[in-house]
Amino acid sequence: MPGIPLQWIPYVLPAILIATRLSGMLLVAPFFGSDAIPPRVKAALVVALTALLLPVTPWQLPTTSVVAWLGYGLSELIIGLLLGLTVQVVLEAVMLAGSVASFQLGLSMETSIDPSTQADSTVMTTFHQLIVLYVFLQMGVHRWILAALSASFTTLPLGTSLAALNARQLLDFAGNLWIWGLELALPVLIATLLIDVTLAFFAKVAPQLPVMFVGIPVKALLGYGVLIGAMSYWPSLLGRPFQQAISFFLQRAHRLA
Repeated sequence: MPGIPLQWIPYVLPAILIATRLSGMLLVAPFFGSDAIPPRVKAALVVALTALLLPVTPWQLPTTSVVAWLGYGLSELIIGLLLGLTVQVVLEAVMLAGSVASFQLGLSMETSIDPSTQADSTVMTTFHQLIVLYVFLQMGVHRWILAALSASFTTLPLGTSLAALNARQLLDFAGNLWIWGLELALPVLIATLLIDVTLAFFAKVAPQLPVMFVGIPVKALLGYGVLIGAMSYWPSLLGRPFQQAISFFLQRAHRLA
């Protein structure tokens, strides 16, 4: 078989590195990394985006050994994973809120298969995940991710070393999922707590009242009502975490540059 023409090599190698960074993002980013998207579609997206980015991506790569090129490829993969994981933190926060809501509403024993991770998850966790993906697409966060990835090729040119990458800062940012998850789960937590206190008061005043039988449906119905009402504020609540995730990635890119 004829080999690759020598004049094509300076273009093929940068294209491979661009595709590697794109692949890292597509592995873990919300929506893009979903198992519901066929691998062929993801591969076609990588090829299409690589063809669009190659003419406008600055690169100055010296001719080095194969080991150095493998190092470049690993750096590109980590950069793509960094972008995908920062946005995935927001999705994990929503799933945490779903787990809390499931426990408070008595649905923690009911599990289903999460279509994204193929793992057991509660019904409310899956429901929260579907809602946040809808908000994700409605707000255009997928376009924010692609714009951030495109900008990263300017601040982090091909072949950038990741020696300055601070894992401590990444873990500190990931800790925000507990704060964001609590913010989303707080209405259900407060509502169910008030219901429990009220039922406990009625059980003390009227011991003959079957609190266990009355409390379960009352708690579930009021919890669902509060959850549905709180979801109207989700776009505004989730907009800030998504913006913080993109900003965090861009800040890391500037500091690594």
